[in-house]
Amino acid sequence: MNVQTEVKTADNGVNVDALMGARAALTEAPAAAQFTWRAECDWMGGVHSRSTVKSFFGLGEEQAHSGEFTIDADHPPQFAASDLGATPVEIVLSALASCLTAGVASVAQNRGIQLHSVRAKVEGDMDVSGILGIDADIRNGFSAIRVSFDIDADASQEDIAAVVAQSQKRSAVFDIITNPTNVHVSVN
Repeated sequence: MNVQTEVKTADNGVNVDALMGARAALTEAPAAAQFTWRAECDWMGGVHSRSTVKSFFGLGEEQAHSGEFTIDADHPPQFAASDLGATPVEIVLSALASCLTAGVASVAQNRGIQLHSVRAKVEGDMDVSGILGIDADIRNGFSAIRVSFDIDADASQEDIAAVVAQSQKRSAVFDIITNPTNVHVSVN
């Protein structure tokens, strides 16, 4: 009897073989898995700033991106600002959406699920009374964040939910937002 099995193939633009190869290599050389990510930020005037990302440390040595990336941050006129960039908190929400979306693409590729479209919508609730010094008992950060996905893929809703759950489980930005991190600020 000749039994044929259907092999699911998906092309979501993620090189899973390379990712799995990196995982195997880093399992054998855990010191190489220690990365230091960097950004530099320059004040542009008012509350407008420009962050630059160009290099990082990883795989045991200095690394460089293929180019220099900049991110402008500002505040809207409602905060007496020039509105020349997204607010820093919007950049955080964007980072969360980007990290989770990258995870969805990677996990779907690994599971042989073809994606057609993925859109993450992220909202964060904040009482700005803390930031503005109106009420010291109100925290400066988000009180809640909601992420919702609209995903069109060749998969069942259960499989899509499992892809999103795995993406959340492996997301560095989700972890950064949901767990305390030691942050040290100094003046040179």
